[in-house]
Amino acid sequence: MTYQPDVPSRSDSTWIAMSAASQGPWAVALAGGAVAGGADLALHLLGGHLSLAGPLSFGLAVFFLIGAGGALLRRGYDRTRAWAQQHPWSYALVPAAGTAATVFATFLFLSGDGLFGSLWEGLSDGLGVLLLLGVIGYVARGVRPASRR
Repeated sequence: MTYQPDVPSRSDSTWIAMSAASQGPWAVALAGGAVAGGADLALHLLGGHLSLAGPLSFGLAVFFLIGAGGALLRRGYDRTRAWAQQHPWSYALVPAAGTAATVFATFLFLSGDGLFGSLWEGLSDGLGVLLLLGVIGYVARGVRPASRR
């Protein structure tokens, strides 16, 4: 008989990450994303050029950052959040993929950037969310550990 470690497969870890992220403060994230997108739209209007894709994509990135980052920083014990704090980069892939997909669609339909320009915008915003959430995951492990001690 061979030893099988208790390590989730790639698809299992995706489900665990989505479960941990679902515990985030998504109403607050929606408000924060709307405020950030509205402020960015106001700055674009003050600059003299009307663009909806840029402010909307910024609001979406802030939305995913607040929601997924808030899930990592919540109080209390939860097994999925403990897993997310132990595997911050695997956890951060799910909100980063959500950011990349929504920003890509936003730029594809609301701007004249074309397919590759929209793909670049989506991937760059997704990478930014991935890096920030990975750092938040490492910090959350020390500040508010989810595991029982």
